[in-house]
Amino acid sequence: MRIGLVLPDVMGTYGDGGNSVVLRQRLRLRGFDAEIIEITLADPVPAELDLYALGGAEDYAQRLATKHLIRYPGLQQAADRGAPVLAICAAIQVLGHWYETSSGERVDGAGMLDVTTTPQDTRTIGEVVSQPLLPGLSERLTGFENHRGGTVLGPAAQPLARVVTGAGNRAGDGIDGAVQGSVVATYLHGPCLARNPQLADYLLSRVVGDLAPLDLDEVAQLRKERLAAPRRV
Repeated sequence: MRIGLVLPDVMGTYGDGGNSVVLRQRLRLRGFDAEIIEITLADPVPAELDLYALGGAEDYAQRLATKHLIRYPGLQQAADRGAPVLAICAAIQVLGHWYETSSGERVDGAGMLDVTTTPQDTRTIGEVVSQPLLPGLSERLTGFENHRGGTVLGPAAQPLARVVTGAGNRAGDGIDGAVQGSVVATYLHGPCLARNPQLADYLLSRVVGDLAPLDLDEVAQLRKERLAAPRRV
C-alpha cells in the first residue's frame, strides 16, 4: 500500500506527517506491505497512490501548497476515484472553495470540499474532544487545535464530529471537520491518528477492507491521558 504524504516541506508545521507513519505501522503490524511516498513542491502530485495525508501550515506555505495542488491535480483525481484523503487543519482550507488569510487576501482553493474559511477575531488553541458523526466511528476523537481561520460548511459537506470540549471549525458552531466523498478533514493535531486509532483504521479499511483489531496498550494509555487532558486545562 502506498501512502502519499502531500507537501510535507510546506504543510508539515505541526508534526502532522506522523499520521502517515501511524497508517504505515498499523498496516505493517497486520502483515501488509506499506510505504510512504513523500510528495514535495518539486514533484507533481501522483493520482495513483492508495491513500493521501496532508497537514497544517502558516499563510505563506499554505498559499504555496494551494497553487501546487491546483497546478498538479493528481489529488483531486485520486479522490474522484475514491482514494481516501486525510486533511488536517490548514489542509481543510486549502481543499475548500476559498480561504482568507490573516491579512484579508482571498485565495481560491482546490475545490475538493464545500467549505470556506475566514479569519476569526481570536485564535483558538487547546485540547479538543469530539463525538464522531461519521458512520463507522464510535470512539470519541481527541486532538489539539491551533488555528485562526473559522471554517463554514456548505450543503455538500458534512461535519466529522460534534465538539464536546474545544472550538472546532469555528468558535460557537460546535462542530469539527468535514467529510465529503473520500475526503475526511479535521482541525485535530496530535498527530491525529496516533490519538485516534479507530479513525486510522477507518481510512485504511477504505482501501484494504475489514481489518483485524490491534490491542496496543501504549495506544490505550495515550487515549486515556489525552481524553482527560481538557478537564485539566
